[in-house]
Amino acid sequence: MTSATADLFELTDEQREAQRLCREFAQREIRPISLEVDEADTDMPWEVWYKAAGLGLTAFMLPEEFGGGGLTDTLSQCIVQEELCWGCSGIGNLITSNGFFAKPILTLGTDEQKRRWLEPLTGDRPPLGALATTEPDVGSDAASIQTTATRTAGGYTLRGQKTWISNGGIAEAYVVFATVEPGSRSRGVTAFVVERDDEGVSFGEPMRKMGQRAIVNTEMFLAEAFVPEDRRLGDEGQGFKGLMKTFDESRIVLASAATGLARAALEYAVDYARTRVQFGKPISEHQAVAFRLADMALRVDASRLLVWRAARKADAGEDVHLEAAMAKLHASETAMWCTWAAVQTLGGWGYSREYPVEKWMRDAKLEEIEEGTSDIQRLIISRRLLAR
Repeated sequence: MTSATADLFELTDEQREAQRLCREFAQREIRPISLEVDEADTDMPWEVWYKAAGLGLTAFMLPEEFGGGGLTDTLSQCIVQEELCWGCSGIGNLITSNGFFAKPILTLGTDEQKRRWLEPLTGDRPPLGALATTEPDVGSDAASIQTTATRTAGGYTLRGQKTWISNGGIAEAYVVFATVEPGSRSRGVTAFVVERDDEGVSFGEPMRKMGQRAIVNTEMFLAEAFVPEDRRLGDEGQGFKGLMKTFDESRIVLASAATGLARAALEYAVDYARTRVQFGKPISEHQAVAFRLADMALRVDASRLLVWRAARKADAGEDVHLEAAMAKLHASETAMWCTWAAVQTLGGWGYSREYPVEKWMRDAKLEEIEEGTSDIQRLIISRRLLAR
């Protein structure tokens, strides 16, 4: 990160210490195993998960009252996310994934529910949690959720299918979004906590993916799954509001993850260009390469500034629907472009799996898809502009 960016936002001593800790952890524990985890494909890297938990990195974003690290502000989460994903975006996003599970519970849950599902996440060997929103026919249009929740004696019966569930099958608890009023779109969406061993809950085989393989993804099947009433988060119909609030903040944090990935590509390309000699001089002295590096640096800094602006506004309690979309769009496309540029700079070696840049390019593609595609972010931005 450039010092100019840090000075502009005046980070606290606590934020700088978190930044240093995460950078060292990424260098020492994440980078050395990143390619191995990628090759393992669908294996959960439990060892690095527990090492991160031992340092408090898996629960730093949870409130102190539940045993977490208390860095609940969005900017601190972005600082941590960028450093971990500089090491490896898949492993970095895995380490902080319980924060995404916790957000709807913090937003909608009662004190008892928060203690019930958040306190276990703060130990040295914490379980995994997960969100279950996406369905085979429901992606960006979350209001059209088809999984149903029907009232029965003492609770609800859930029926439906979820897909692309991060930590699917290995997480112990899932925040599942279902509708209590089919056909009503957002009005009926309600959130529930479903536990892995509940009757009627099952999972498909892990999906084989292009990148970010440190996170296991599966389908989730709900076949007459009974959920007691005390597992409902908030009132009926409040789920969509909670989901949108979760998306606004998670998009900012994911934008910081993309920024970390783009920064890794930039730094690697710069180091390579300084030492690779062609036509009698380092390729960094050839204008075509030098200008590409300049464009990479420009995009990385612009992404971070957009991320931190959105984070500051979120922490001030302001509406960040527009700023979150801008940050997510720019940072995700920057990650894709910068990893392409790194591959291009390394030439033939960039295409080799012996070097990390081809993996980073595969990892980057997810950033343009998850939590709302680039098309959806442009839709959000344009609607806000035209509504003025």
